[in-house]
Amino acid sequence: MRPGYVFSVIFAQFWVSVLSRSQERKQHRPLVLIHGVTASYTQFDTLKQYVNEDYPEMKVFALDGNFNDDLSVLSLLEQVPGFSSLLFNITSTYGDVTLLGFSQGGIVSRGVVQMSDNDNIHTFISLSAPGFGEYGIPPDLPFPFYTKHLTKEEVYHICYRNLGQTISVCNYWTDPTEREKYLKYNYYLPPLNNELPHASAQRYKENFLKLKKLVLVGGPDDGTIIPWQSAHYTFYDKNLTVLPYYNQPTYIQDSYGLRTLNERGGVDVHMMPGVEHTQWIQNRTVYETVIKPYLV
Repeated sequence: MRPGYVFSVIFAQFWVSVLSRSQERKQHRPLVLIHGVTASYTQFDTLKQYVNEDYPEMKVFALDGNFNDDLSVLSLLEQVPGFSSLLFNITSTYGDVTLLGFSQGGIVSRGVVQMSDNDNIHTFISLSAPGFGEYGIPPDLPFPFYTKHLTKEEVYHICYRNLGQTISVCNYWTDPTEREKYLKYNYYLPPLNNELPHASAQRYKENFLKLKKLVLVGGPDDGTIIPWQSAHYTFYDKNLTVLPYYNQPTYIQDSYGLRTLNERGGVDVHMMPGVEHTQWIQNRTVYETVIKPYLV
């Protein structure tokens, strides 16, 4: 065999290897989607279309955790393990992913981030989610216990008890005027915030800090997230004054890692006016502005 021919074969094989590795590096992270309350994984069809138009090669998974529609009101302590297991199936195959949770799916996704010990959640987009709780009754939201005769001041009588905590919304119902009951009877959000000592506190914080990027998206015309600033991990104080996230005790004390993540440049906060709640996953401008830039 001629030496020149051997050299040509080796040279070709080398460049095939280089190009193959380069192509692997160009592959985009899969996008994983978790839906909101009284909805299902199919609510992402429009968003998936936007992504597929821009990145036809990108894997997009709208998770079907069997918590669709009416079953979406089951306890988040049931939902998080189910969605976490589905996510592990994806990351074990593809590695790092972008996780997007919409509405209640955002607070479910936060639980997945902090509880699942999954090292491959690269970016977490929390899209119009009650990330720091809910304290208001949207007029058109059909939760089973929301009736015309129930006020937000009365909801804690249902939510802050064992039976109430079997309802998803009660897991993030945050009544700032009933703080002691919130800390005692809300079994989901206070542990995520590490507002009280518990056995998994350090693990939850370490898992949160594995994120490379946290993207918090909300807006004043949402109409469902109350206060809307909860989408930015901001909430009422005991006087019902909205206290920015950087003035929250959990931020100042860095109880669950938000301060550390922010100080290393890992937190982006977006406020978009003019977007009603159901439009966040359908509005093309929302996609172009606060979702697309974080997909690659």
